[in-house]
Amino acid sequence: MVTDRIVRIALCGLAACMLLSWSMWGIGERSFPVLPLWGEASKETSMLHALLFGGVITLLIHGIGKPARAFLLPLVVFLLCMCALDLNRLQPWLWFYVLVLGIVFFGKNTAYAALRWLLAAVYFWGGANKLQPYFAEDNFAWFAEAFMATRFLGEYPALGYGVALFEMALAVVLLWPNAKAWWRWVFVGFHTMIIVFLLKAQWNYVVLPWNAAMAAIAFVLLLTPAQQKLPAQRHKGRIAILILAWLFPLAGLFQYWPYQLSWQLYSNTQPEAVFYSPVPCAQVGDVWAEKSFDKGRRLLLDDWSYASIGVPMFYSEHTFRQMGHYLCRCTSEPDSSRLEILQVKPWDKDGERTKIISCDSE
Repeated sequence: MVTDRIVRIALCGLAACMLLSWSMWGIGERSFPVLPLWGEASKETSMLHALLFGGVITLLIHGIGKPARAFLLPLVVFLLCMCALDLNRLQPWLWFYVLVLGIVFFGKNTAYAALRWLLAAVYFWGGANKLQPYFAEDNFAWFAEAFMATRFLGEYPALGYGVALFEMALAVVLLWPNAKAWWRWVFVGFHTMIIVFLLKAQWNYVVLPWNAAMAAIAFVLLLTPAQQKLPAQRHKGRIAILILAWLFPLAGLFQYWPYQLSWQLYSNTQPEAVFYSPVPCAQVGDVWAEKSFDKGRRLLLDDWSYASIGVPMFYSEHTFRQMGHYLCRCTSEPDSSRLEILQVKPWDKDGERTKIISCDSE
């Protein structure tokens, strides 16, 4: 059955992503604090983290062995509860897997169509968010640097815009009822290239399984003949996907929806938070000595997050204030310390601005 195969792919991808970000789930050692939906940042994780994690692992094992729909809803609930305890866990890949599992659980008869719409949303917004200079002129050139043979490509920003348009075209293929089965190999090739470049760049390993899962799911969907149009009343799953995966990312362009949930994939427009302190913050640990710059007075929070939990921190006004308060409490010179947040306008490089959260205001 198509949905059983897709559930297995999603669960295997989720398990691999969790394995590559093991310390984020409260299991290994971590210096980067927990950022709950409510309350202050904290270095400690409660017993609830461990209990929920045990439930997630149990359901994953059962689901991979026998993908029964009964396991999907509690798994989604447990994952979202863990995200509420630490928003850093709400990464794009986790959101994608939650939507896949939710589609299969709530839309048994419409899952095939809704899954196509979900994948199409990821490719459409993933490409649309790259149609700006921060990707075409900067991030694309960085990717091209991975291999000597591809470095010259970075000198042509037009190719970066071409990559963005190609990604958007993949969305059209998924929504095209008569798309030929051979298109599945295009998806496999596209994600294989991403995986190869990420491996060469030695960066962001946690998304490697997600790329493999995306290619595999697209392969299965395109290998399966398109179903006939179903009655309108049976398209509730597709309506939910239109809202969560298509409409809300549009709100993300105006900062009304979280960056991580807007399919901002390698767009290079994420806000960057830097903590400035004349003296190292003890709670950061060895990362301060390894990753700080400006003569040891500044630390990019994403560098700390990657080093500690294997993923970027969750970007939001709420989490930035949590981090500002947390770091201001640990520095011995709060009067001279601050959190600096660089925010950009995707289509206007002159629109960059820096927001300051000073420790003396905390």
